[in-house]
Amino acid sequence: MKNSERNYVELLVAALSIVTVIILFAVFFSQIPTQHNTLAMDWKTEWAAIRQGNLQYLSVDGIRFPPWSMVPLLPLGFLPMQAAWGILAGMGVMILVASVPETRPKPLYWVSVLLVVISFPTVRNIVDGNMENIVVAGVLLILMGYSSERVPILVIGLLLATIKLQEVTLLLVVLVIYVLRSWKPSTMLKAGLSITALIGLSLLWRGKGWFEAVFGLNYQKYTNSIIDISLTGALSRIGITSPIVSTSLWIAIAVCSVLVAWKSRMLLTREKAGMLIAASLLTAPYAAGNSVLSVLAIGLIPYFQSNRLLGGFFILLVNLPYLWSVGTLYAYQSIFWSALVFLFWIVLARRCLAMARASDRPQGADEHQVQEA
Repeated sequence: MKNSERNYVELLVAALSIVTVIILFAVFFSQIPTQHNTLAMDWKTEWAAIRQGNLQYLSVDGIRFPPWSMVPLLPLGFLPMQAAWGILAGMGVMILVASVPETRPKPLYWVSVLLVVISFPTVRNIVDGNMENIVVAGVLLILMGYSSERVPILVIGLLLATIKLQEVTLLLVVLVIYVLRSWKPSTMLKAGLSITALIGLSLLWRGKGWFEAVFGLNYQKYTNSIIDISLTGALSRIGITSPIVSTSLWIAIAVCSVLVAWKSRMLLTREKAGMLIAASLLTAPYAAGNSVLSVLAIGLIPYFQSNRLLGGFFILLVNLPYLWSVGTLYAYQSIFWSALVFLFWIVLARRCLAMARASDRPQGADEHQVQEA
């Protein structure tokens, strides 16, 4: 069989496998009762907002995702809520499997896949019907598009990752700096015009409703709430309400993150993206515990593959909520996630600096030091 024919067969088999998985998820989730319980609690709101393909924003208790990121999800609004929930879950699992870097030995790769798929943040996102997997897909496409200077991939990644804009703010800042310093002007112009045109059109379409949803009563309801894991939310939860303290820490985390990205060259690695996502969550006006999944999938899994002992310990911490009662989850989950995200930010920042130092030295001279980091 010729290579072209073999590739065609492999693509066909992959496509059929993906369709089969999505159908199985849709059928299975259609059988799950969701009335009078909290299953699919996020997806119920999201599906109602895209029902019949008509994107709607509400000032209270509605979605707050930007219109440009919601366009790919509009077809799900034509399906029954539970079937669409299943498709979202199936796509999410496949995104997470695809997010795991290939590595040797092969068992380490499969262990990495298992750890991310069965992790507490993954299961929580599936149960809630949250959009975190779309952020993961978007960030991966951003990394691919930047490294290859392929504008369409970068633009699609930006449109997807910014479905939770507060989660990738610092990543976008660093991306702009890197692009300005390393891309050709013609490529930069093409990327800038493309993303501006697509976002501009979506804002003309549903921008007014989105602004009202983001900055209206929803903002007051969720900021510093029981589910807010941002730095400000965590400080207020332990009784520190001074704006001087919170602002000083906010500035310190943001500045340190950008400096680490600057000192560690213009390579946009998985660990660096994970570090910037963690910093963005801490400095955001509001962030929820579901977003820990992006830090895990983007940054911690690659870290685990290079440092199995420490990485495995951190992944163990991520899964501790499996052992908690519902009451403990409600009372302490947010502050727990805040502390973990802060820890992961430090760990991944240290890893980025170690990798940068290693690249400045003779090959193999400090492999041990990089692994230790």
